[in-house]
Amino acid sequence: MVKEIIKRICVVISYSILVFSCVEDIDFEQTKDFEATPVLESSLIFFDEPANRFLDSGNEITVIQDSVLVNFFNDKFIIDNLVKAEFQFEIINTINRAFELQVDLFDDNQLQHTFTIFQEASSNNNENFTTYIETFEDNTLQALKRTNVLVFTLKLFPGESVDQNTIGRIQLKSLAVFYFNIRDDIE
Repeated sequence: MVKEIIKRICVVISYSILVFSCVEDIDFEQTKDFEATPVLESSLIFFDEPANRFLDSGNEITVIQDSVLVNFFNDKFIIDNLVKAEFQFEIINTINRAFELQVDLFDDNQLQHTFTIFQEASSNNNENFTTYIETFEDNTLQALKRTNVLVFTLKLFPGESVDQNTIGRIQLKSLAVFYFNIRDDIE
């Protein structure tokens, strides 16, 4: 019985607080100009191969190619809100051969954009370190948004031949950084 009376008193007090509490007017005007500028990072490609990986049945391979499907660039959110992108590369070469990495961006077999990174040969198998950033803005950003396949081509330049006993390796790390400007203009 006492529990029931306490319960009713609590309900009446709670109801009274809700009904008679002060409520400030909500300013919906501040939602008209919403803007957010997130930055997203994603791994792009990773490569860590010893020198003898450039052999096939004892014969030297001077070109290695790989491709990545990227179907997310044609998403409406990406098209409307992506304002800048960067592909960042870090390369370490300890092989006594120079090489280049060519990156091609394709849309349905049509080349949209290409860039090349040159890497010096390593002397005495010391680490030769290179960084490179490809920035996509304006026309190159539009080309990136049309891209659905990235093709990576690594070409060894002529030099000391590679065999099963060649020491050293090529390491490549890359990162894609996407800059967004999300605006919502409510009328």
